[in-house]
Amino acid sequence: MVPFGTALADAGQPDDGGPGLRVRGGCAVTDLHAGSAVGCGGSPAPVRARPALSLIVPCYNEAERLPRTLARYLAALSQRPGEVEVLVVDDGSTDQTVAVASAVAATDTRVRVIGTQPNRGKGFVVRTGVLAAEGQCIVFTDADGSYGPGEVDSVVAALADAPVAIGSRDVGAASGPLARRLASRHFNHAIRALLGLPFRDTQCGLKGFRRQAALEVFGRARVDGFAFDAEVLFLARRLGLPINQVPVRAEQRDGSKVQLAVDALRMLRDVLTVSRSAATGIYDLPDRAVPELPPDGVAVASALPAPWLMMSNEARARPPDHSPPIDRPWRAGLRLRLRLRRLGS
Repeated sequence: MVPFGTALADAGQPDDGGPGLRVRGGCAVTDLHAGSAVGCGGSPAPVRARPALSLIVPCYNEAERLPRTLARYLAALSQRPGEVEVLVVDDGSTDQTVAVASAVAATDTRVRVIGTQPNRGKGFVVRTGVLAAEGQCIVFTDADGSYGPGEVDSVVAALADAPVAIGSRDVGAASGPLARRLASRHFNHAIRALLGLPFRDTQCGLKGFRRQAALEVFGRARVDGFAFDAEVLFLARRLGLPINQVPVRAEQRDGSKVQLAVDALRMLRDVLTVSRSAATGIYDLPDRAVPELPPDGVAVASALPAPWLMMSNEARARPPDHSPPIDRPWRAGLRLRLRLRRLGS
């Protein structure tokens, strides 16, 4: 395996935009370390080399755990200027998360902090981070540090063979409360039934994308809550993007933000919404502007090695798949509701 932070050492390409102040969906999105704000009518940012890797860390009330997580990643990432960036995206935290992240950013130019208000959910801040990222390779991971640098490296390496790579935990070796593990297993089964996803672990918090794949997928994504993982995978398959599953090990962390009964039912509702949206054609066109590929579908930078080829225009031109994911999705959803109520009682 290529050492973490060095696999993308020669990557880079001209930038097509810069950070700044934006408003999306009624929520303020502020890059706190942008240098200058760029409004809707503002002048374009100066052209500069695009980093090879963007690591996105979504946060909500993570003031205590975030410093250790950032320290681990920053120690493993390349120190070469402009090669990597770490985006800390805050989801309207009520603690000192933004202050803690800003303190790190003040001493390390690789770190950018994006604050959002009000609290919208993990899906919203991950989507915000992905669309603000500048890297050729875009990876998001959990703020609690449950996935170490070695696990991130495995996902980055897998992007050499596919435009999307997702972490996959060993379900049999999972730790944590029994009720939570059972609920997670049932939810994963329901997702597979409702959306036709073949992946053994849809909810792993570690996923990576080549840049153009990320823009295509997250430009269409709409789910703000925890079910965004399932929506992202559904969209990637709908776009015909190959997906690599990468075995990873998650370290057990206390302080999970997931509330078993409430959030599971919300996730189920969101998954059902994804299924209905697909049937009505809502996902056929991106909700946000997606840059066009070069004519040959290859990344602009000549320094990029062959495995970093982006999705071809031919693949993009394929008509979307309107086939239903599975028969009788409501029956699978009802079964999950009943199981979660028993677990929460």
